[in-house]
Amino acid sequence: MVLEGEFPPDNRVEKEAVSLIKAGHEVHIACYSKKKEFVSREMYKGIVIHRKYLNSFLYKAGAAILILPFYFSFWKNFIDEIFQREAFEAIHVHDLPLAKTGYYFKVRYGALLVCDQHEFYSNWIVQTAHYNTKLGKIIKALSNWDSYEKKYLQKADVVVTVEEPLRKNYIEKTHLPPEKIFCIPNTPLRGLFNMKQINPEIVDKYKDSFVLLYIGGLDVLRGIEVAIKALPQLIPEIPEIRLVLVGKKSRYYDLEKIALEENVSDFVEFTGFQSVNLLPSFIEASSVCFFTPLTNRDEIHKTIATKIYQYIAMEKPVIVSNARMQEEFVRNHEVGFVIRDGDAGEFANRILEIYKNKELYRSLCENASRTSDLYTWEATIKPLIDFYNAGQNN
Repeated sequence: MVLEGEFPPDNRVEKEAVSLIKAGHEVHIACYSKKKEFVSREMYKGIVIHRKYLNSFLYKAGAAILILPFYFSFWKNFIDEIFQREAFEAIHVHDLPLAKTGYYFKVRYGALLVCDQHEFYSNWIVQTAHYNTKLGKIIKALSNWDSYEKKYLQKADVVVTVEEPLRKNYIEKTHLPPEKIFCIPNTPLRGLFNMKQINPEIVDKYKDSFVLLYIGGLDVLRGIEVAIKALPQLIPEIPEIRLVLVGKKSRYYDLEKIALEENVSDFVEFTGFQSVNLLPSFIEASSVCFFTPLTNRDEIHKTIATKIYQYIAMEKPVIVSNARMQEEFVRNHEVGFVIRDGDAGEFANRILEIYKNKELYRSLCENASRTSDLYTWEATIKPLIDFYNAGQNN
């Protein structure tokens, strides 16, 4: 496996690797380290991790991967070093940027190429904050992600995506044969997201609060500010309310400034990045969870975020924005409410409705519990295991 990032942590990558190991396969992961002091080779949960130092220049050059050769060269040389020492039957590339590198090793060593698309990358990246700075817009104009995506996904032996609408999208857009692409929704591990894994200190910390919880990246695309802007309406009605944001901050999106402008800083807590092992405890400590992303891009309408599956696994009501697929999910399973993108007033009204109606709250929690049994990693990983088992037997 090739991961354009540090490992651990990457929950999806880890779940895939561990599941394949349990199915009898040997899994190695090539990743970088941004720290000069690092372990170059390590065994972690049965996974063999290979690391190489990535300096700040190369890290920043990664944003311009389609127009500068340095980043590809780093990965090509790094992975070739590993291939010289090991024999691999497959190279499994996580996300789109390094698909070209994966194809190089498919041709050179005859390895199966798996392109694992965690999101609709070509649609997502053009909306990111760093691609819409002055320099970023220049890089974006020179980077044809649509062409790159089509070219290298067609060269893969199999493509993995996260939801059926994205699968159909890739079939139409990149002309992939339907049998060459399958879905692995990023559902939670039933073995982790349950009451047996709760940290009582985290739950006790919030026992006297009505917690609104968000888990994930804190960037401009996530629509988090809608909850902050709803707080002035909510605080008089729910004085014990707390907005808890669990995730890594973005340098391009200042949520603390927004909270200050709304005069609600005392009611907002930034916990920073937290290990996936602690996420069930934060969710258990919450009252209502939310994910209200902007709906101005195609990708967001064709996916269900991992966090939504995690929320319902811990039997919590959810508030989502009107992105098509997550709206259908929430409405069909009656696990929460849908608001219009960016509507802080509607967000506040829905929270008050849940807060004041105990019977409604109980019903939403019960529906979440019943629904979560249908969406567990132990079930959804099966197509990937079947693919690798078939390759092993041929």
